[in-house]
Amino acid sequence: MDDVIVHGGLVAGQPQDIAIQDGRIRAIAPGLASTAPTRLDATGKLVLPGFVESHIHPDKAFVADRAPGLRAGGPTPQVLLAELKKAFTVDDIAHRARRALREAVRHGCTTMRAHVEIDPYVGLRGVEALQRVQSDCAGVLDLQLVAFAQEGIFHEDVTQGLLREALQMGLPVLGGCPYMDAEQHRHIDWFFDTAEAYNVRLDFHADSSDDPAMLTCTYIAEQTIARGLQGRVTLGHLCTLDMLEAAPRAHAIDLLQRAGIHAISLPATELHVKGRSDAPRTWRGVTRINELREAGVNVSLSTNNIVNTFTPYGHPDLLRQALVAAMVAHLGNLEQMAWLLDLVTVNPARALGLTDYGLQPGCQADLVVLDAGSPAQAITEQVEKLWVLKAGRVVARNTRTSEVLGWGEGF
Repeated sequence: MDDVIVHGGLVAGQPQDIAIQDGRIRAIAPGLASTAPTRLDATGKLVLPGFVESHIHPDKAFVADRAPGLRAGGPTPQVLLAELKKAFTVDDIAHRARRALREAVRHGCTTMRAHVEIDPYVGLRGVEALQRVQSDCAGVLDLQLVAFAQEGIFHEDVTQGLLREALQMGLPVLGGCPYMDAEQHRHIDWFFDTAEAYNVRLDFHADSSDDPAMLTCTYIAEQTIARGLQGRVTLGHLCTLDMLEAAPRAHAIDLLQRAGIHAISLPATELHVKGRSDAPRTWRGVTRINELREAGVNVSLSTNNIVNTFTPYGHPDLLRQALVAAMVAHLGNLEQMAWLLDLVTVNPARALGLTDYGLQPGCQADLVVLDAGSPAQAITEQVEKLWVLKAGRVVARNTRTSEVLGWGEGF
């Protein structure tokens, strides 16, 4: 006997039954002859593997009310946040992170890579808090933690040691932020050297500037190839690609593809933070999603910031991010919306190195059932996530009801 049957859901456009046993997909086929104590009627509803948040900051979520918003000539979001971090406690961070993770699960997320800030302001309090939350959410959400240097590593002599200590505490990914140090290449070299020493993956916040002279993704790609780390390096933001002329941009994207770099676009944050100068033309800062994909780069979308100094209205709903990306990156035709959901499912799963993810027999049964008959409907109508399953167990159930009143003849 199976544990769960998801009946009649649309998998790759076809009605299928999904039989789940011992937390994994046992079979996918139409009209499966099987019984199970739990049967979910997903007839005509879109079934996807669980959403994957690949770049998010729950340790600094829900602090927008503690600082003024961005304004012309005012402090950067990094400066505003740095001051707030001094007062963060382990309990405070854990409380806010749990709230963010609960919202993510409710919106279909089953796996998340979270950046944990490590610096002289907050020390390792974020690591302690997020490891506590990681334990709390086991069985509901898989949480992969990144030891992240938001403030750079050469302004003082503390952060490098703290990052190494975080890796010794078991964090599997090391995260750099080259534009926060004056010597960007030196910053990048330190992170490659340290990642190799600890045998961990790399995840950089890279190329957030509108100045092409600040471009670092090509150097990161060259180092990735030289060190044989193809497939183990991820770059978030990549805004500067949008400022390059066509030929150098094509060269950079080709280099990223040859290096096996995973690219993550963060459209909500870019749209809020970028283009705040008095230049005659406003730059919105979202990377070239379609060009990256067409070149064979593994590209994903993620939420990034949640109600903080960077994005005061951020929300961990990847269906929302797909809509934002569709609008800002001109990805609104039906063919494009058909693959946009790959950017919040299979593509980020690949970036995170997940090996048993997907909609095939033998995969872990992490699923989200959407109240839609197609990806385009799911994105444009922002439909409800009817069920979210983690390892075959329903961890979230959502309904949406509405009634239109006064609908008369001839309306």
